[in-house]
Amino acid sequence: MYKVTVVVSDEPPLEEGLKSGPGFAALVEGRRTVLFDTGPSPDLLEHNLKELGYEPDDIDFVVVSHNHWDHTGGLEAVASSALKVVTPEELGAPNEMVREEWLGIDDIVLTDVLEGPPRERALFISGLLVTGCAHPGIDKFAEWCDRRGFKVTAVLGGFHLSGASKREVERIADRLEELGVEIAGPCHCSGEVAKEVFKERFEFIDVGPGLEVKI
Repeated sequence: MYKVTVVVSDEPPLEEGLKSGPGFAALVEGRRTVLFDTGPSPDLLEHNLKELGYEPDDIDFVVVSHNHWDHTGGLEAVASSALKVVTPEELGAPNEMVREEWLGIDDIVLTDVLEGPPRERALFISGLLVTGCAHPGIDKFAEWCDRRGFKVTAVLGGFHLSGASKREVERIADRLEELGVEIAGPCHCSGEVAKEVFKERFEFIDVGPGLEVKI
């Protein structure tokens, strides 16, 4: 079993003591503990980790989805204690592994780096696709998984649809349904139109700091 815990997002916190902030960060716990993105600052990341009962030393790997400040800003708090920091392009982090190709950490799949701009990767585990911003397209990441036999039933994270028309969001929702997605948790850069459409089309999850998903 894996547990995914949202540490940082723009949405209202789901637990007392946690703080919201721009960007995204989520812990994926199984045989190893992986932090996917780091939010906008070391202070926010450390505060929410502590409130959730974690220390930076608990994290084995850090995976950065893309090089934007609200996803890399907390890296300083965890980079030195992690075994590896997996990045899509060189960031200068300790123990950094710049990797563009698909790779796995135990059963956790890290997608290829897709072209945005910016260049970005996502994370897949047991039916759940987690994205930092999905600049290349949440549908494109789901299609990547589908081509490799990874069935996506849930999507969670930033979907980069803020400012998109309802027609465009509906098109993407159609494609996700075709691929078998049933559950959606848009946050961060997803936008209000996308949230409303996804509430109508999928089982909806509020992705505030403190959300836990067990898979």
